[in-house]
Amino acid sequence: MARKTTGLLSVAAALILSLPPTAKAHHHHARVQAEGVQITVSCARFSLRGVIWDKPQAVFIDDLVRVGYTFERATAIGMRICRDEALVGNTAAMGATMRNILRTSPPGR
Repeated sequence: MARKTTGLLSVAAALILSLPPTAKAHHHHARVQAEGVQITVSCARFSLRGVIWDKPQAVFIDDLVRVGYTFERATAIGMRICRDEALVGNTAAMGATMRNILRTSPPGR
């Protein structure tokens, strides 16, 4: 029985590895300059219908931390922008949203 199970697992693994990837990552970014700081708003967007897997790139989080947000707050801001379906593919709107966040919730507040 163990030999049969191992054989089935090998076949299943081979089938999975032979499938083409269905979700390709696309990176969208905008440069935001406001309040004397520059932030690169950069998101990994996957070609799935929803934004469930979309996430901020490290450069985005690092820039937010550099200007004074805590890592946790920076991550929350990044997730807010990157998972907003209205901002997908719209770098101008991504930048405007980040400027609004800087204005209404500045670092250290």
